[in-house]
Amino acid sequence: MTQVQTTQAEQQRMIGGGVAESEFYPVMDRLPTGVLLHREGIILYANPVMLFILGLERQADCLHKPLLSYFQPESWKRIEQAVEAMGAEEVGGIPGEIAVLRADDKEATLETITSLVQLTGGAVFCTVAQDISQRKQNEERIRHQANYDSLTGLPNRMLFMDRLQREIVRATRQQKRVALMFIDLDRFKWVNDTLGHAAGDDLLREVSNRLQSSLRKSDTVARMGGDEFTAILPDMERGPHAERVASGVLGQLVTPFILCGQEVMISGSIGIAIFPDDAASMEELLRNADIAMYRAKSAGRNGYRFFTPDMHAEAQQRMELESDLHYVLERKELVIHYQPIVDLQSRMVVGAECLLRWIHPKRGFISPALFIPMAEEIGLISQITEWTIRTACAQAARWRQMPGCATFFVSVNLSCTRCRDLSVGEKIEAIFQDTGLPANGLVLEITENILSEDANRALQMLNQLVQRGVALWLDDFGTGHSSLSVLKRLPVSGIKIDRSFVPSALSDPETIVLVEAILSLARSLNREVIGEGIEAEAQAEFLLTRSCRFGQGYLFLKPEPAELLTAVLGKALR
Repeated sequence: MTQVQTTQAEQQRMIGGGVAESEFYPVMDRLPTGVLLHREGIILYANPVMLFILGLERQADCLHKPLLSYFQPESWKRIEQAVEAMGAEEVGGIPGEIAVLRADDKEATLETITSLVQLTGGAVFCTVAQDISQRKQNEERIRHQANYDSLTGLPNRMLFMDRLQREIVRATRQQKRVALMFIDLDRFKWVNDTLGHAAGDDLLREVSNRLQSSLRKSDTVARMGGDEFTAILPDMERGPHAERVASGVLGQLVTPFILCGQEVMISGSIGIAIFPDDAASMEELLRNADIAMYRAKSAGRNGYRFFTPDMHAEAQQRMELESDLHYVLERKELVIHYQPIVDLQSRMVVGAECLLRWIHPKRGFISPALFIPMAEEIGLISQITEWTIRTACAQAARWRQMPGCATFFVSVNLSCTRCRDLSVGEKIEAIFQDTGLPANGLVLEITENILSEDANRALQMLNQLVQRGVALWLDDFGTGHSSLSVLKRLPVSGIKIDRSFVPSALSDPETIVLVEAILSLARSLNREVIGEGIEAEAQAEFLLTRSCRFGQGYLFLKPEPAELLTAVLGKALR
C-alpha cells in the first residue's frame, strides 16, 4: 500500500460506524497527508495539509465553496460515480490523479484516494491526497530529455521514428501519402571551424526555428544529429505541393544568418521520398530519402531531389565503391599519369602535371571526377593527396638525375583541406627529405574557390607553403566569378589559362580578346602563364607569340605513365 492508501484504510477503521464531526476533524487535522470532505460538489472541510496544497491559510477560505474553484470537474465526476458504485461495505477507495489550480494560480497535481465516509451528519466524500507535482515534473523532464533534442528543442531521432511509424500506419489505413524530407546543411563544418562551436550551435537553433516556420503545424521537424534534419509531411503527395515546401525551406536556409556579429551564408540539400510510392516500409522510406538527399548534394547543393528508382542502384554502387576506396592505397590500385608541361619556344619538356588514376580490379578505370569527391566526403583525401605528392616528388627526383632535366618539376592539384594539412608541421619538409627533391621541384595547383569559405585562413596557409619554397599556380583561370581580383590576392607565381579558351582562340574573336587580356594581365603582375588544352600547332604559335611561355595538351603528349614520359625527356616535342 502507498502512504495515501494506508492512511485511508486507518481512517476507515476509525470512522466506519459513523463519527461525530467534533471527533473526526481533530484526528484529520493531525494527518501528514491532505484530507478533503465534500458533498454535491461543495467543500465541507480541508485539513491543514490540504490548505497548504491549495495555497490557502484558513479553513474559511475554502469552506462551502464549489470544488470547481480548484479542481477539474470531469475528474471528480468520474471518481464520485466510481465511489458510489463501490458500495459502503467495501474498505478502500477509488484512486485518482487530479490537476489543481491553487489560490496563487499555480498548477499542481495530486494523487488521491476517495471513498464515502459516514458522519453523524450523513455520508460525505472523503479524499486523501498527496502533492506529486515535483514527481510529475521530474517524469516530464526525463520524458522530454528522452524524446527531444537538448540544443534545438526539436523531436530527436527516437521521437521522430515513433511519429513516422504512426503516420505510415495512418496513411496505410486511410490510403493517403506521407512525404519524408531529409535536410542536410551545406557548409556547416566551415561555420564550426571558422566561428567556433558556439556559433555552430546558434546556427542550428536558428535553422530549427526557420524550418518550423516553413512547415505546417501538422508536420514534424526533427533533428537527427549534427547538421541533419528531417521533416514528416502527412497528406503530402509528390508534385507541386511538396515542391513548394522544399523551395520554401531552401529559401529560409539561404537567407543570411547573423553569427558572432557577422553575416553568414549557408544553404541546404534536400532529399524527398513519398510513402507508399517510393517505399513499402519505414526503413525503406528513410533510406530512399537519404539517397535523394545525397543526389541533391552531389548535384551542386542548395537544391532538392525526389527519389527515383535509378537512385537506389546508383547508391548501391556508390556504397560498394566507397568500401573499395578505403583499401585503394593498401592494394596499390592508384597510379599517376603525367602530362608534359612544355616550353613553347624550345618544345622541351620542363615539367609534368600529375593526374591521378584509379584502376579498379573489377570495374577498370574509375574517373577522378567520381572518386576524388568521394574521398573528400569520407575523409580519405588527405591520405590520397599525400601519397600522390610523395610519389610524384620521388619520381621527379629520379627524372632530375637525367641529362638536361636538372630543373624538372611536377605539379599536383591541391584541395583547400589538404592545403591546410600540408602547410603545418613537417609533412612537406619530410617529403622533400625522404625523396631528395628540393622545394622548387614541386608546384601545387589551386583554384580560386580556395577563398570561398575562409579567405584569411586560406591565405595564411598558402603563404606558409610559399615560404617553404613551394610554387603555387592558379588553375582554371578565367572560369570563376572573381578571377581578376583573386589573382592579386593569391601568392601564386603562375596561372593556367583554362582549356576551354585555347581551342577556340583562333576562331572566336571574343575568346581571342579574353586570352590576350589574361596574358597582358599576367605580364603586368609578373606571373608565368601556362596554356592548357593545346591540340594544334597553330594554337601553340598563337600563345607563344603572345608571350605565353609554357603549354600542355594532346599536341605534345597525352597523360602517360612515368616510364613512357621518361622516354621523351631531354627531347624536343615537335
